[in-house]
Amino acid sequence: MNNTYRQLHNKLPDGRDMPSRFSTNPQDKRNFENFTQTHFFDWRRWIPLTIIVLSLNFTWWYQPLLHSTSLTGMGSTWHTLPLFVYSIMVSIGLTLVITQNFRSLISYLFFGISLLLTLTSFIQSRHEIFILLGLLSIFFILIQQPIIGLQNWLGLVVLSVLATFSIPVAIFYISNNFVTQRFLWQLVPMLFGFGFYFTPILMPNPDGRKLSILTLGLFLVAVLSHQIGLGTPLIIIFCLLGFILQFVKAKIGNWQNMGYILLLALSMFIIY
Repeated sequence: MNNTYRQLHNKLPDGRDMPSRFSTNPQDKRNFENFTQTHFFDWRRWIPLTIIVLSLNFTWWYQPLLHSTSLTGMGSTWHTLPLFVYSIMVSIGLTLVITQNFRSLISYLFFGISLLLTLTSFIQSRHEIFILLGLLSIFFILIQQPIIGLQNWLGLVVLSVLATFSIPVAIFYISNNFVTQRFLWQLVPMLFGFGFYFTPILMPNPDGRKLSILTLGLFLVAVLSHQIGLGTPLIIIFCLLGFILQFVKAKIGNWQNMGYILLLALSMFIIY
């Protein structure tokens, strides 16, 4: 009787073994976080996916278009259409990755389509942009391979750099045929924003919580060095919510990841 109770007590609701709470393996922690099973048409599946995709694209497109409009009086043109489709494909693929425990086979399809889109004439003719966009798609494929070992602080650094300086720079460059130092400097808060809000997504373990203290500090320094205004207290509140969200019961699963990326998008909206 005791053995039967012990066996059931160590099982998740879907029958899998419950991982050790003291495990430092991100994969173990993600298994525990996302044990809730949903049907294909269940709203609990599609709301997080939709909000994450919209938030990622808002984060990537808002600042480049705003800066382009203020600088040249022009926003996006039809030349950016392949890039827009590319960002949609990458955001869907990334959403599947972070909502399926970094083991999403279908995400390879979207990353493959995004790689094909980089071969369009408007992107391929800009060699630096072509390389950056290609590296971003390839990185999201590689990060799912445990043998490569990118689900750690190194992967977080690479993700932050590529996510910040690939699509936003490509949008600005294709719209204006040049990139200014001022524009690149304005991307610094976005860089550390990706670093902070993706820390618990990439490393949902005790090591990730410790690292989030550092990434939180760097993000706040970047925000305060960029500008201080009426929205600054709101950004600080969003940061605190993101930090506290790491300690919420793991059963909220994908809604937790949705919260991080939504807070990232809201922070970028206030900053820029």
